[in-house]
Amino acid sequence: MQETGETRDAIIADDNKLIEEIINANKSNKEPYWIVVFAKPARNCVDGKYTLAKHIKPYNVKPQSQVGMLIGEVNNRSGNIKWEINMPQKPFDFDRLPGITSIAGGEVVIETSTIANAYLTK
Repeated sequence: MQETGETRDAIIADDNKLIEEIINANKSNKEPYWIVVFAKPARNCVDGKYTLAKHIKPYNVKPQSQVGMLIGEVNNRSGNIKWEINMPQKPFDFDRLPGITSIAGGEVVIETSTIANAYLTK
């Protein structure tokens, strides 16, 4: 039997592993580089609907910010990764979820974005 959050945790662990592999492969880079996480429609379909293919790739030049894209600027000199998270304006219809009338603290997402109105706050 599947536990609540088990799939989410597996996806996060898989993403972390891929990001760690990119960081280890690029640890000698003196200049900043970017790790980009995004999904796009795959070539295959399930029940007539396109599936999504996840991409996690390093770039030497920062790509243009797009909705649905996570961009991590890796600076090996400082040892920091600065994440820019550009989620859709309203990724979920929270009003339709049963039993949820508000989000604790009033925020849906608290990370920063360079795209105006990329986040919805209640």
